[in-house]
Amino acid sequence: MSPVDNTVGPQLSRVSVIVPNYNKEKTLRACLTAIYAQTSPAAEVIVVDDASTDRSRQIAAEFPCTVLAFPENRGVSAARNAGADRAGGDLLFFVDSDIALAPDALAGAVAELRAHPGCGVLQGIYDLTPLFPDGPVESYKLLFEHFWRRRDVGVTATTMFALTAVPREVFTLVGGFDERLRDAEDVEFGTRLPASYEIRTSDRVVGRHDDVDRLWPYLSEHFRRARTYAGAVVAARWAPAPTPAGPESAQRRAPHRIDLGSVVGLLGSALAVTGLPLAGWSPWLLAVPLAGLAAFLVADRALLGFALRQRGPGFLLFATVMRFLTHLTEFAGLALGLGRALLRRSRTGRVAAMSPESTR
Repeated sequence: MSPVDNTVGPQLSRVSVIVPNYNKEKTLRACLTAIYAQTSPAAEVIVVDDASTDRSRQIAAEFPCTVLAFPENRGVSAARNAGADRAGGDLLFFVDSDIALAPDALAGAVAELRAHPGCGVLQGIYDLTPLFPDGPVESYKLLFEHFWRRRDVGVTATTMFALTAVPREVFTLVGGFDERLRDAEDVEFGTRLPASYEIRTSDRVVGRHDDVDRLWPYLSEHFRRARTYAGAVVAARWAPAPTPAGPESAQRRAPHRIDLGSVVGLLGSALAVTGLPLAGWSPWLLAVPLAGLAAFLVADRALLGFALRQRGPGFLLFATVMRFLTHLTEFAGLALGLGRALLRRSRTGRVAAMSPESTR
């Protein structure tokens, strides 16, 4: 759909950088140093400290930024909203406190938005080089994130807010982040963006990320995100959305696009594991888990090929195992999230059926 009355890019002049932070003393100084080293300086920098228990607030005090300190932990959605409420710029640039922006990231964001005035959300990509190298798990995570984001350069369908610029009027129109969500909140934000605005990914906005570097926290993060995503995004497809009034009524964004390759990878990985007991019944049934494994490899061949080209055969084997475990973890999180959503919907339906209004 072509943009309708949403040419916000050309008016951008003041950039407010918003940094949500929770216990990131390891990376916060590098993050803020990179922000203040931009070729196109920000009008203001706002750090929202979400009740950190480390030295984050002392580190933020070393810089000429505004620090908003929460007395209790409220989550990244609340932190971003508080920063946006305080900001005075007409462009809000959100960057996580474990990311160091490339020197021209802010200039690149403004240039891209001015070049694409129909864009409502502009998000950047991760550099392949980590902010602080911490081992193979982090190397795999960054390789995957870099590959996925660079593949989606241009118009895309999913919003990710690790390093993302949003015109203030668009942020206000959407209503900010859902503060009930602590995971997948950025994806959910995009589901409320009117269809008249584009979502774009740009390789002119780059940052080095200090990502998760241990296996169990990595898998736990993916499980939580998949579980929340299932309830906040996937299950939301089932509920009829209220029809808005006004000019936006004909501009509702289509439901969040499903990545067929990811679905095949998820199902193939799950089938490869759950189908193994079938081989006890008959050797011929070993074909079931083998088919699942083959489906997983085919679905992720582009990513695995990228891993081979970047890091060699040894890392390819490691990346294959990591991707397989990631799919299994996300499958479990999605299954649990959808199960809970179905249960809530069933309970809501029973309560509605028993209400006095329904018996009249």
